Amino acid sequence: MGDFRIGLIEDDLMMEAMIIERLNRGNGEHTITSEAIDFHDRNLEELIDLIYSERYDALIIDHKLKANNSHITYEGTDIALAVEKIVYFFPVFILTSYPVNAESDNKFSDVNKIYSKDKYVEDLTYEFVDNINLKIINQILHFRNRIDAAEQELLVLKEKENLNDFEKDKVLELDHLLEKSVCGRKATPLSLKSKDEDLQKLIKLAESIINESDTGGTDSGIK
Repeated sequence: MGDFRIGLIEDDLMMEAMIIERLNRGNGEHTITSEAIDFHDRNLEELIDLIYSERYDALIIDHKLKANNSHITYEGTDIALAVEKIVYFFPVFILTSYPVNAESDNKFSDVNKIYSKDKYVEDLTYEFVDNINLKIINQILHFRNRIDAAEQELLVLKEKENLNDFEKDKVLELDHLLEKSVCGRKATPLSLKSKDEDLQKLIKLAESIINESDTGGTDSGIK
């Protein structure tokens, strides 16, 4: 069993309510709690910071966001790309009435995560809904497994007294991945970290990140 928290970015209130109702069906084995993210008065950077602070397990995003709000300067694919640049394999899905347009948008790399919003909300049999919900849950589990594997690999390296250059590089890589999964845009750029500068500090930081992952909010969502 598992409980997942999903953030929804949708500019139509009626659609928002219908999508949330369908997402919250879960899939029987796993439960989903979804909620709308207030994006209307935020620029893209502020929105990304909010997403990380809320510790979501996945994101569902509408593609067309600018049409109904002149203050919005980004589309759903811009949000997806911003998240993707921080943690490439985080579960982000585009649910849109214009799937062809979203698929042709080169900003978002994975066309396999773009689905028809109209088909989702109009599915009275819930067959399509349950299929999409299962895909979302599987992606969340896949993401959690990758983060857990990174944590375990880092803990193994931590136990070694002397690390060779390859292992030092691996510590930096794993530390950076885990820090990004917690801190988002505020993570220290990898280029500013050095494998020769107090590696123990990085290991202690990684330990604190792992501890936070184990005790806070969701297991391994955006944190």
